[in-house]
Amino acid sequence: MAHPYTRVGAGILTAAAVLAVTGCGGSAISGTSSDKDEPLKVGLVVPLTGPVSSTGKALRNAFELGVKKVNDAGGVNGAKVKYVVVDDGGDPATSTQLARRLVQRDGVSMLFGTITGDTAEAVAKVADDAKVPFGTAILGDGGQCRPYAWGFGESTRQLLTPTVPALLEKYGKKVAVVGSDYNFPHHYLDVAKQQVKRAGGSVVAEEFSPIGQTDWQPVIKRLKAARPDVLLTMVVGSDAVSFSQQAKQFGLLTPELGYDGAPLDSDYYPALSALVNGRTHTVRWTDRLDDPASRAFVADYRKAYKFDGPMPEVAGNAYFGIQFFLAAAEEARATDGEAINTEIGRLSFDSPLGEKTRFSGANHLLQADMVQVTIKSGGAYEVSHKLGRVADTTPTPGCA
Repeated sequence: MAHPYTRVGAGILTAAAVLAVTGCGGSAISGTSSDKDEPLKVGLVVPLTGPVSSTGKALRNAFELGVKKVNDAGGVNGAKVKYVVVDDGGDPATSTQLARRLVQRDGVSMLFGTITGDTAEAVAKVADDAKVPFGTAILGDGGQCRPYAWGFGESTRQLLTPTVPALLEKYGKKVAVVGSDYNFPHHYLDVAKQQVKRAGGSVVAEEFSPIGQTDWQPVIKRLKAARPDVLLTMVVGSDAVSFSQQAKQFGLLTPELGYDGAPLDSDYYPALSALVNGRTHTVRWTDRLDDPASRAFVADYRKAYKFDGPMPEVAGNAYFGIQFFLAAAEEARATDGEAINTEIGRLSFDSPLGEKTRFSGANHLLQADMVQVTIKSGGAYEVSHKLGRVADTTPTPGCA
């Protein structure tokens, strides 16, 4: 692998320019400027409270370390990066309000963050209107592309393309899908149906429930009645824990059932360890990647936040994703959102997520490497198979 964080292509960036940051904790300066000496300001919209707050905090922590990395190496365009963190509580209306405030009052040149697909869509609309780039680190995509929105997380196809055929070969051809009732899980089901059909299987049940569900017994009863061989779940937040525990309690989740989806993410391991140990899972990043830059990030994260559990995948996406964004800002030589957005679409970037990663112009999804991990007792998400680049250049409305 080339040296991490090297700008590939015309105009190679120095290591100091590409990697920098010392946490500039939230004081923002209003207004934007194209003056290269003007500090770049980033707005982070993230749920620090509410049902997905644990994942939101991991995203914030990794974002702050990513900015610190860049600032420690000199910042962007000779100035330290500034940022403002706001808590949207996982509510799309709040996400919209706060994103507008960040742009209009705090004068940010780019936006980053959110966890659920509906809050990401809310911020993306604001970003489009304001013509400032917005980066997400969450897994999945909502099936719609926006000119100023860029997804650093694993897309649905990147997740399911290697996962579905392996599950069907091992467990059987009948697949059930369950998810939280918002845009991304529905898109996940649509893609899953395509992948299952391509692998020679069939979807025998599909269930969606609003976030905050506590009694899953009726849903589990219907899923169990379909007698699936494989269960794909995109139930998120604290609901992922309650659903999985009740699925075990009421006899749906057994060792003989193929099981994959959000509850296998490392975020949930402390609560679900007994239910996921020994299973395999497809991810973009794990804290067990044997790469110097990844190992250094893991060590810094554990020291800074006194964290000793398996690190959430979103942390790696956020840490390396914000560095990608800031490298594009360095290349743009400006704090103008439109200029930075153009450079994001042109940039090719090396990191533990892969060599020469770049975005597909057809859908603004990062074309990066994927790995299969085996979940070991104690929370080690060990790499069992390097999948390489799992491309997803499927055109989506808005950018195709």
